[in-house]
Parts: sequence; structure tokens; C-alpha cells
Amino acid sequence: MVPALGWGTSDNQRQMIDYFLLRQPHEHLYCRYPILVCPLCGDEECGFISVKIDKEGDIVIWRDFILEGENKKIDIGPFYFKWDNYSTAINNTYGLTDDNSN
Repeated sequence: MVPALGWGTSDNQRQMIDYFLLRQPHEHLYCRYPILVCPLCGDEECGFISVKIDKEGDIVIWRDFILEGENKKIDIGPFYFKWDNYSTAINNTYGLTDDNSN
């Protein structure tokens, strides 16, 4: 699996950034977001790892990691990030690849 951020079409990258910055809920997962996806197509049908993302004040919390498809909990986290650092890092994932046409 590969990170869901930093690759794919421009539209896909912008949508993933909006998800991770909590600007919109995922259309199927709501408050959960795919963080690792299929390296060939990025499609959620191939299986993926999701995380619940919450924001409390200026702290972002990643918790409750799940291997989707198998509905298997992954025993890591929670992880805490300061909003300013987090939002900068997420926004900086846009266009990491040389070819954004994938």
C-alpha cells in the first residue's frame, strides 16, 4: 500500500487534502479517511487502511486504524499533531510527483 496523499490526478489530490484537513467528510466513510491505498490504482475497492481523524482545539488526532475489507483493527496510535504543523504538511503533499496524470 502507498500513502493516499501526494499522487494521482490534481482533482484526487485536492479531494484527499480536503479530507485530511476536515473540510469535507469522506463520501462513504464519513469521519474515517483512507491513509494507505492500492499502489496500482488508489481505488478503495482493492483494500486500504483507514483512520478516524478528529480535531480538538488546535490538536488533530489520528486514531482507530482499520484494515478495511477485513474490518481488522490495527493496534497503533493514537497520534497527535499541532494544527499549524499538520495543515502545512498536508498541504505540502500536493504535487509531490512529477507526473500528476495518474
